[in-house]
Amino acid sequence: SVKWDGAPAIFAGINPDNGKFFVGTKSIFNKVPKINYTVEDINYNHGHAPGLVDKLKKALYYLPSLGISKILQGDFMFDDGMLEIVDIDGEPHYRFKPNTIIYAVPVDSNLGQQIGNAKFGIVFHTTYNDLKSGASFGADVSQLKRRPDVWFDDAFFKNDTGTVTLTDDDEERVVTLVTQADAVNSAVNYENLPLAKMNIYLNSEIRGGAFADDAQGSYQGFVEWNQNRLTKRINKLKSEKGKQRAMATGTAELEAIERSKNDILNVFRLSRLLFEAKNVFIEKYNNAIYATKHFVDDGSGDLKVTNPEGYVAVDFAGNGVKFVDRLEFSRANFMMDKGFKKPDIKENQILEVFWNNKKSTKMSLREWHTLLPKTKKTNKKLFEDLLASKMVTALIPDSKMVKLALAEAVQWAIDEQEERSLDATPGKTIAIVPGAFKPPHLGHLGMVKNYSSMADEVIVLISSPKSQKAQRTINGMPVTAEKSKQIWDMMISDHGLSNVSVQVSNAPSPVRAAFEYVDKDGPLEPGTKLILGASRKGGDYKRWSAAAKYIKPGVNLVDPAVSAVEPEIRSDGVPFSATDARNALSNNENADLFFGDGKTQIVKDILGLEDVQEMSAMGGGAVAGYSVPLGSTKDKDSDLVNEVLNYLFKQGILK
Repeated sequence: SVKWDGAPAIFAGINPDNGKFFVGTKSIFNKVPKINYTVEDINYNHGHAPGLVDKLKKALYYLPSLGISKILQGDFMFDDGMLEIVDIDGEPHYRFKPNTIIYAVPVDSNLGQQIGNAKFGIVFHTTYNDLKSGASFGADVSQLKRRPDVWFDDAFFKNDTGTVTLTDDDEERVVTLVTQADAVNSAVNYENLPLAKMNIYLNSEIRGGAFADDAQGSYQGFVEWNQNRLTKRINKLKSEKGKQRAMATGTAELEAIERSKNDILNVFRLSRLLFEAKNVFIEKYNNAIYATKHFVDDGSGDLKVTNPEGYVAVDFAGNGVKFVDRLEFSRANFMMDKGFKKPDIKENQILEVFWNNKKSTKMSLREWHTLLPKTKKTNKKLFEDLLASKMVTALIPDSKMVKLALAEAVQWAIDEQEERSLDATPGKTIAIVPGAFKPPHLGHLGMVKNYSSMADEVIVLISSPKSQKAQRTINGMPVTAEKSKQIWDMMISDHGLSNVSVQVSNAPSPVRAAFEYVDKDGPLEPGTKLILGASRKGGDYKRWSAAAKYIKPGVNLVDPAVSAVEPEIRSDGVPFSATDARNALSNNENADLFFGDGKTQIVKDILGLEDVQEMSAMGGGAVAGYSVPLGSTKDKDSDLVNEVLNYLFKQGILK
């Protein structure tokens, strides 16, 4: 099937729990789901995002009459306000741009006539039986009722004319490439490879229109890229001591890269082999005949002809795999500005209001918003007129109404900015959940589960504290970042969180780990909607108050106060605590509260605690018998015990 480039994703259908029709976004899967049965529900659940509210209200108005019996997920493509008529090669076309790709359809074609009559357009691509079970790729729209003011379709090829199926030679080529890739992969030692940095570097190759064309060249480019990063890092530092420390760290990283040269070369070779195998399919699928034409704006204002965003191949069991041409579509995402050529609205954007021919006032949107009267009404037209330097006194003749009118204009701009950063931002939604996780427990897992339902991808970043004070031990055994990752991997696998991955960061603190990941040199692509993980407890989200200045241009940060989640509570009603988790493991008491039934022993094995307890007992048993209750304030005493154990190990007294 074809991967249409629409936004936002809209879910619609019958909730089998109550038999009612609803519409919604991915937030229908939240822990506290946002399901919209009425206009009032939409206003309540999404009132902060007027653009999204408008689309959902139209979906609620137009889609019930289609007779959807299950739950369908689709991509919003257009409404009648988005359609433009443009001339392409001397022929009039309807043009609409829901996301990155611009679609164009001849006005006089059968499809063009359907779209021209429609007031709402959507492509359905995924089916759900209910709100609890998994999805199946594909959507059967053949039984849906047609109405002239709604254009809908599925994503399957309509006319492949026999050109998209693989020939025997094509199949042999794919098998050969995958076999070679498997052989290369089996030779790679992935332990301690800088995979996150390699991913960032490959993105830089894509920007240049290449992708691991030559493994040796990519390796050399990767080394030089790291050297340049090190130079920039050192040049930013002011103190000589700081520069020396950065140089030592950077040199160690470069030496580690050199030691792993063969493995890095093989990863680049593997990436290229899989890239070529994927392209066998993409080149075939691009041969299909489409009723729509596809363009991207390369930033110059001129349109560039492109292929569809990508394709989804589905097997007989309903499992799917996505094929996206990274060198075409992803590069377009990197290089272009998302959306139509409308002003980029930011809260620090300066708005100059002209009172007359001689006098004007300049302030940021946030400053205007603070000084003007509070209102929930908005005025888009006035804001656009103000941006065009039109005098407000000419636009609003009644002087008593000027302040209120300005407030409505600014409120529209603020809402528009929040809409783009929260619900209606095109592109992938990625949640970053950083922490020391010493050790990870069910409270952490609950937070990640929440973000898993809110985002396309969740990345857990484990920091690597350097100071002795920040280290944590249990019965003398350090809880290292690598051990924390093993526990995370177990929990993620057990709970089937397929969109969650875990990475170990060299950064000494969680905040720094997150900032290094999201900065201009990080792997996030422009157009990404970013969530920074935080709890509502104790204003935890406030640690991200300075995040905006660190984030890569083009990445849209969701307001951390909005995206913060409620903290998880233990099954016995007590809040989770990593200190309590360590004490529970140390005392062999109630540890299942933190890790789940039957998981405590696995966690202990990962942390190496059984051997420690046995050796402690052999050393006299006094330490092994020390008891610290859950939630105890005896942390200093516990730390003292851990220090003694560490000392005994170092001195060879316990072996």
